[in-house]
Formats: sequence, structure tokens, C-alpha cells
Amino acid sequence: MKVLLKSLLSVSILFLIAVFISGCVNLDQKTVLKSDGSGTMKIKYWTKSSNVTGDELSGFGFTEEKVKTNYTSSNSEPSAIVIKKNETTDSLSEVSLDLKFKDLNKLSDAKAFNKVKASWIQGKEGMDFKYILLNDSANAKNMGMNDYKLTYEFEFPGEVLSTNGTKDGQKVKWNKTVADLVKDVELTASVKAGGKKCGLFGLELPVIFLLGMGFIYLRRRK
Repeated sequence: MKVLLKSLLSVSILFLIAVFISGCVNLDQKTVLKSDGSGTMKIKYWTKSSNVTGDELSGFGFTEEKVKTNYTSSNSEPSAIVIKKNETTDSLSEVSLDLKFKDLNKLSDAKAFNKVKASWIQGKEGMDFKYILLNDSANAKNMGMNDYKLTYEFEFPGEVLSTNGTKDGQKVKWNKTVADLVKDVELTASVKAGGKKCGLFGLELPVIFLLGMGFIYLRRRK
């Protein structure tokens, strides 16, 4: 009986440890977004090496193969993957990569973004941006989750009219922690439409004007 109780206690402790460390990853994500919804990201995440017992922790890959699997989709392609992993208890395991994506609205096609809902759509004043971090209350409620930082920075293609983040020119930054994921976290911004316009307010108007002036000139010469 004592042996059985000791075994059950050991299993319980291991389970609690696994639950506690499952969300212990820091993330820094910098994105440059273009007017058509495509863009690039520089992603870095890290945790204590003692937390990483396999090739993945809470959806974050810690081998090159796993990183490629998590970030590759028909919409996105990772590159420049660098993994720094040490076995000592106090060291950090770090992963960094670059990512190209075709459409922010389809970002969740990649496994790495399955807990994210991103949108870039036409709004009343320009383009409306929304990046929702879906709740992860199972991890967020664990002790010490305030120590694990989630930093998101987006550089937009036009003037930022309003946002719930910290604005610096066309860049907006949000600083969150794993503890904040006790509920959905919304990162939002309204961006002035930029780039080439179409229709009579774009390239066609000057062309039509010049053609019209030429037609009038030719008629006067007749």
C-alpha cells in the first residue's frame, strides 16, 4: 500500500509540474504589415532549458523540423531559423525565425497561430486591424504566469488613427503576459488607408484629363 501511495504521489507531482510549465514561454513578435494584408514577421521565443523535455512546449517548437511544421502553410513560410538550446538547468532555450505571409486574415492556417484570430479589413475610416489572442485559462491561472512576457509590435502601412496599444508613429506595441490569457486578449488599431487608389481618384484621372485636353486641342486646330 505504501509503495502504491508513493507511486501515485510521484505521478501526481509530475503531472502538476507538467501543467505548471506548459505555458512558460516568453514571446517577442515584430510584424511589418503591408496595405494588401501581406507582410513579414520576426519571431523570437524562449524559456528555461529545464522546461523543454521534448521538441515542443505549449505549441512552440524547439527543433528546426518542429518550427517548420508549426509555421508553414499555404499562406506562410518560415526562414532563417536559429535554435539555441543548452542542457544546463539555469540556461535558456531560444528560437528565432523570420516569417513571410500572404494574408493576415489567413494567418491561423499555420499551426503556430491556431490560438490567434487575425483580421485586416476595410473599415469606416480606413483599415481595421484586430489580432485576438484566444484565452488559455488553464495556463493563465497557474502561479508565476505574470513573469512570462508576450510582446507584439506591428508596423502599419499608414497613419494609425486609433489603437488600444502604445503608438509610436506607424508602429504599435502591446505588452502582455501569459496571465492575461485568462480571457481573450484583443489587439486593435484603425489605420488610414494608404497606397495607390483606384478608379477616377487614382491613376486614371490624370490620364483621362490629358486625353481630354488633347482632344480639345485637336478640335481647335481643325
